[in-house]
Amino acid sequence: MSIEELIRQQGSIHPFEATRGEIKKAMGIARRDLTLAEKLLEENFDWCFAIAYNAVLQACRAYMFHSGYRPASAEAHKATFEFMQAVMEEPFKKSISYFDRARTKRHRTLYNDAGLISEKEAEEFLSYIESKLKER
Repeated sequence: MSIEELIRQQGSIHPFEATRGEIKKAMGIARRDLTLAEKLLEENFDWCFAIAYNAVLQACRAYMFHSGYRPASAEAHKATFEFMQAVMEEPFKKSISYFDRARTKRHRTLYNDAGLISEKEAEEFLSYIESKLKER
């Protein structure tokens, strides 16, 4: 899906002129959440996963802002990952798909299925996020 389709057909993203401060703020939240997720790894795997997911979401939002867009309020998480699929080069598209799948798992973990995330999955998710944030 292209950016034009996301704007016109779906209305899921909008042009947006972010300030440097808004971009820095989103990245600051991403760093904060990644640090907190690492601390929670010893206490609660579900929350570790959810907060690590939020770190990825905030980093993607910062990239959107930098690119001149923002997600619509309806289904903002989904729209963020659709945008990232549209703009990222091929090696990163696989990672974006992975994070989009994590979006649905995070939803289940928060609202339906406590204890869904294993220690191994939480550790692997954190490691993967850290490596991808360093790449980009």
